[in-house]
Amino acid sequence: MSGSGKSTLSQPLAASLGAVRIRSDVERKRLFGLPAEARSESAPGAGLYTPEAGRQTYQRLMALGRETLAAGYPVILDAAFLRRDQREMARRLADACDTPFVILDVQAEAHVLRTRIRQRTAAGGDASEAGLPVLERQIASREPLDVEEQHCALRIDAETAGAETVRAFLKRPSPHRLRG
Repeated sequence: MSGSGKSTLSQPLAASLGAVRIRSDVERKRLFGLPAEARSESAPGAGLYTPEAGRQTYQRLMALGRETLAAGYPVILDAAFLRRDQREMARRLADACDTPFVILDVQAEAHVLRTRIRQRTAAGGDASEAGLPVLERQIASREPLDVEEQHCALRIDAETAGAETVRAFLKRPSPHRLRG
């Protein structure tokens, strides 16, 4: 979900794991020939945010993820993954590359998400263009994790947990959380 802190959490996690972080916000703009910090001014559901643009963005994430894993580096795909089919693409990628698959399910109350988005918008300088209208669409359309996905997910309270929580989880042996 936009404003949950996915990117804030994934940046130090990637550094501590020696992983490559691939952000959907950045790759979406690259697909359309824009620099990461550029504002497309696309309305929700239009421009860079049509269903087709979303499909292309997730395909690009998977292609870059595959290349990164093939080169021997761990990868973090930093994206909302609001739909099951998007999460399934990532799981299949992990399976095909014989690598562990973990979903970081970053959760926050809607009022916290709204506050964070307002702050990020006011500060500027981030690749994400998700404003309040985008968040409201995400809240209305998000597909919850199914039972199988929950077995390989770490639910993270965005208000209290940080990269240390995730690192501790990843160090624990747990056969049900990894599929690969």
